[in-house]
Order: sequence, then structure tokens, then C-alpha cells
Amino acid sequence: MDAQDVILGSRVAHVRELKTEVARLKADNARLRDENAELREHFGMALLAAEDLSALAPGGRFVIVDGWNMILGSRRLARDRDELVALARRHLDEHPGDFVWIVFDGPRENSRTEGRLRITYTGGTGPHRADRFVCDFLRMARLSGDISRIDVMTNDSDFAKEVRRMSEGS
Repeated sequence: MDAQDVILGSRVAHVRELKTEVARLKADNARLRDENAELREHFGMALLAAEDLSALAPGGRFVIVDGWNMILGSRRLARDRDELVALARRHLDEHPGDFVWIVFDGPRENSRTEGRLRITYTGGTGPHRADRFVCDFLRMARLSGDISRIDVMTNDSDFAKEVRRMSEGS
């Protein structure tokens, strides 16, 4: 082995390190691109929800329901979406000052409003999209001083813990 072999070996090792770094940077870039797209999709829905929160009647509560958790969770509240929506409508009949927002994970972002009931699908891929979306909304509500008017219905203990932490920080 001569000096050229040592230099060549060193360059090969450096090229491998660079390839590894490029792969890591590509993965970071893809993650950030997906995160940006998710935020862009959620911005409009969050603005609508913020308007609903600010227009809430005096004494009214803004109830956010963790959709799939209430249907698929171990302590589920409903058998399917239709039953969950019916429960939300019943709640609104009994509490005329409230607004209910059911948030589901879903592959395509969309939202529909029926009076004081909004049903939203987050769009995107990956776990806990609805949880992240709701937490982003709660951060906004905390900054505006309205978080004390929000109730989150979930049986997900980690999510509930994060909601409590955010609400207590107000």
C-alpha cells in the first residue's frame, strides 16, 4: 500500500460520509415539506374555528371531539361517525350556547359546518394528525385568551395530558 492508496481510501470514506449526509438532508427536507403542506392545509380550518370560538355565546363552551378516538378507542362513545354526529347534535340541543367541532384524521382535508356543528378531516398522512391539529388550535386559543372556554373530549391519555398542560398554562 502506498501513499496514493491511502489518499484514495480517505477520499472514498469522505464520499461515503457526504452521501450519508445528503441522504439525511433529503429526509429532513421531505419531512419539512410535508409539515409545511400540513400547516398550509390546516390554516384555513383553524381560522374558521377561531371565528367560531370568538363568536361563541356568553357562557357557551367550544367542545372539540377527538373523532376516531370516540369511535375506535377502548372507551368509545359511539359505534360510528353517524352516531357520534347524532350525539353532538343532541349535545347542541341541550346546550344552545355551545359549538361542537368533531375532528377526524382523514386522507383528504375537508370540513363542513351545520349550524353550530363542524366536522373536519385533517388530511395528510401519519399518526396523530387530529391531535396535532387540535393542539395547534389550543395554542392559538391560549394566546388569544379564549382557551378557558374550550373542552376537549378524548379518551387518549397522552393527548388529554397535553390538553391539560396547555390549558393550565393559560
